[in-house]
Amino acid sequence: MEDGYGALERLYSHVHERSGKLFAGECGLIERALSFSFASYFTLASGARKLDAKSQHLAALFYRNCVYLSAAYQMVRRGMPDPAGNNMRTVFETVVWQYCYLCDDAMYAASREIGALEGEKFRTLAGGWSNTKERALENLRRKYSFQKAMKAVYSAGTARKFFANPYWVLCQKAHTSIFGANYNTPNMEGTTTVEKRPEELRGTMRALLFLCAENLTCYLNCFAAHLPQERIARILAFNNDINRQIPPAQGLVPDTHADRLQFTLRFREL
Repeated sequence: MEDGYGALERLYSHVHERSGKLFAGECGLIERALSFSFASYFTLASGARKLDAKSQHLAALFYRNCVYLSAAYQMVRRGMPDPAGNNMRTVFETVVWQYCYLCDDAMYAASREIGALEGEKFRTLAGGWSNTKERALENLRRKYSFQKAMKAVYSAGTARKFFANPYWVLCQKAHTSIFGANYNTPNMEGTTTVEKRPEELRGTMRALLFLCAENLTCYLNCFAAHLPQERIARILAFNNDINRQIPPAQGLVPDTHADRLQFTLRFREL
């Protein structure tokens, strides 16, 4: 393989073109999902003054998920499913945190306390941050970890299923080269993913579609009271479009706290 970034860019552009043709159905649906997700956020943001503090926080997390899903799509289209997996794992975790904040007031209060300490630390990087405050921050992070968030909103059996399947897969996807594999462009031979491992791209795209649907369902659970019925109906219909195109999977809607969730049906049952 020749030196210089131009050679890499030709490989990335080649994968982008080929993946668009090979996986036209998945690409078209992802692009619709992304544009629909951003439009849903801006529909909500136009009335942001009516949102309370918690809802504004949840809206910011939804928007970040839209950005991360969009970035993941750009990477997978260019043959880089591993870094896309990093973004997708973040989206998975963020949807779980959103449900946790929505359903568990103590966890939400702790998140604001952690956020305040992290903001103070950032502002005092040049000095003034004490070891005592650092220990307090680390203790809070351990006490209110992602595993604790899972336990707060899912039954033990459901949480185990996530760690044994979709979440575990996303974690491993982000590090294939460490485990002796490389599914990215360029690979060790200097060739592209779309020739060497096209199934990796298709699988990653389907995982993206799963997360797009879960992100929108979480949006409904967080903000249905602020949305016109027409928008709710469109999201439900669009999620059904996604569900028909990907294999069945355990959904991220919690199986506890049903009294605080309007949309409690499991994935592929909308």
